[in-house]
Amino acid sequence: MQLIPQYKWRNWNDNLACTADLYRPRGLHELREAVRQAGRKGRIRPLGNSCSWSPLVPTRGSLIDLGQLRGMHETSYDGAPAIRVEAGATVRDLVQFTQARGLTLITPTIFQDISVGGAIAVAAHGTGLRTSTMSDEVVAMTLVDARGEVHHLSAADGPLFDAARCSLGALGVVHDVTMRCWPEFHLHVEDRMIAVDDVLGGLPDLLATYEFVELYWFPFTETMWCKLMRRTEEPDAGATLADRLKFAFTYACTFASCNGVLPLLGRVAPELTPAFMQLAPRLSMTPGCAVAPASRAFHYQRAYPRCWDMSYGVPLADAEPAWRRTIGLIEHLARAASFPVNMVVHARFIGPSAALLAPAHGRAICDLEVVTTRSARDADVFYEQWSAEMLAIAGARPHWGKYLLHPRAVRERYPQMDAFLAHRAALDPRGLFLNDWLEDAVFQLRP
Repeated sequence: MQLIPQYKWRNWNDNLACTADLYRPRGLHELREAVRQAGRKGRIRPLGNSCSWSPLVPTRGSLIDLGQLRGMHETSYDGAPAIRVEAGATVRDLVQFTQARGLTLITPTIFQDISVGGAIAVAAHGTGLRTSTMSDEVVAMTLVDARGEVHHLSAADGPLFDAARCSLGALGVVHDVTMRCWPEFHLHVEDRMIAVDDVLGGLPDLLATYEFVELYWFPFTETMWCKLMRRTEEPDAGATLADRLKFAFTYACTFASCNGVLPLLGRVAPELTPAFMQLAPRLSMTPGCAVAPASRAFHYQRAYPRCWDMSYGVPLADAEPAWRRTIGLIEHLARAASFPVNMVVHARFIGPSAALLAPAHGRAICDLEVVTTRSARDADVFYEQWSAEMLAIAGARPHWGKYLLHPRAVRERYPQMDAFLAHRAALDPRGLFLNDWLEDAVFQLRP
């Protein structure tokens, strides 16, 4: 096991930092020893790929980096295929592993560079009302508690398992999870530009027609890019040369726009944002239909610029008003010559989650996220105002891994919070797996 004293950690988006002793275990035995050693010195936070915008990681104690725990193997659950994967593997590792075996996950995260452990810790997800978060695809896990003891958890453990499936790293350190997967299937994928009012007014029909729906709105445009997917028995015709050239062009345009043009506009000429947004749909997508394996269709996006990203899950019945509040706020600020959102507003739809702290716990949601460049002027003002707009919706809950303001305001929105905290206290009575943000702002364990 490697120990790096006083390691200077920064997150992927470069908005969070801390200095802490860093442990890098290479297996379950070393992970248990790392917890015991670090616990004698103070608090501990597990570390995945550092992709969270919210302050889940910073600590004055020690960090345990799971990056060397990347093993996986095929297994089964109730006679169906499953994959046991260590927490440090990335979603990309997992997708490639399943693809090679003719299997697929159902709607994992679009962004593939996050660790599996990190995705489970915050109940990350793709889209699809017949399924829910990645945490809900977990059927078993191995957890190391504050004493360095190992717990093998499954549905037989009832609410404790549902607490561990979205734990924010506050119950212990997850060594591995076993996830359901499915024989690879094909999706018929439609990319369509549809008028905003038609999309929002017709959401129930859209969600009833397609199993997997994603919506993108580029500010100051009159249409939405709708990615609509349904299962099909049609064969995958494979990518033609024209398809590959089209993909390369779209990727190049998206990469250049998100990493060069838009950050520059945000710094020096934000008033040009509306004009550039008119071009964005043409640069980002091409209308049409295709058939592709699910494991490829779910991961159509390749360019991931560093950015600001905030996300709220709202009850499905509130999806249209949440969208209209968001669009209205962006347009209201534009009338005052403020253009803080210069990338995209994105929506996905997922079914009810069993994980106690998942934003989708107990109900289906529309997950609505607003993405803008790190250089956008007035982004902090926008996110403050947008948070207020979302929190005015009674059932809205934030995504734990995205940029998150006013966490004290959301505790009461989780009806199982007290049950979660009881399980947390039983596994970690000394509070080793907390940091100040979790203890004070999220869980409110101190007055």
